Amino acid sequence: MVNHVVDGTNLRSDGPTGTAGAVYPPLVLVHGVGLDLHLWDLVVDVLAVDRLVIRYDLFGHGHSDDPPGPRSIDDFVSQCLGVLAATTIEDTAGRTPDLAGLSLGAMVALAVGARHPQAIGRLVAMNAVFNRTADQIEGPRARLALTAAEGMGPVADLAIARWFTIDWQVEHPERAAAVDERIRTTDLDGYLKAYGLFVEGDPAMPAGAARITAPTLALTGERDTGSTPAMSRAIALAVVDGQSRVLSGLGHLPPIEAPESWSAALLEFLDRPNQP
Repeated sequence: MVNHVVDGTNLRSDGPTGTAGAVYPPLVLVHGVGLDLHLWDLVVDVLAVDRLVIRYDLFGHGHSDDPPGPRSIDDFVSQCLGVLAATTIEDTAGRTPDLAGLSLGAMVALAVGARHPQAIGRLVAMNAVFNRTADQIEGPRARLALTAAEGMGPVADLAIARWFTIDWQVEHPERAAAVDERIRTTDLDGYLKAYGLFVEGDPAMPAGAARITAPTLALTGERDTGSTPAMSRAIALAVVDGQSRVLSGLGHLPPIEAPESWSAALLEFLDRPNQP
């Protein structure tokens, strides 16, 4: 494991580089709003066996900078492109990295795929919002207003209740507590800027999805009420080479809820041979 800071972005790399044991192209992971690169702690060892894995903190999250002014999707796209470029340098074989993001991270990944299709190999949009209706935006907009008025505590409570069942929380109290603490300690201003962007969405979507040429997997949890299975199916239909998969019984954070089955689903897609 190696820590880096690239242009104000905190990132971490795991696994082999170049041709020294790296069977597959590098993989860049993008977390969701209110979280950080530790979202991937339970899966990185499995993912990094045969590939270089780079995970990083979005602007305003974790240990990355929070540039002044409002936040746009283009800011996050530029940040991701910087990470992808650093990954290409670190992988001495020069392979084009794969890109996978969850929630806001999925929005960023889709935006990169639409605006810079040559920058990525395969794309995974996990628990992604897509082409939401006005009704579907009402809940996130209300949570944004609540957070602006009362801080991170209430939104942390709501997130834990939405993302995890009571039974799961009882079985995995340490994981639930870690997510709760991560949200509560996220910088309020950085969160509000990122979540405001998440609420309003990428103005280039859904039409921009047609410009994504990377083989794409839209992966979500069966119980995810915000990033629904229907949205994942719509993403798969909108891109040139898309497929969708729904993980039974899971909600919004499958890498934490069920790291083994989530990793297997991701690797099944990433490791498959290229089609002729």
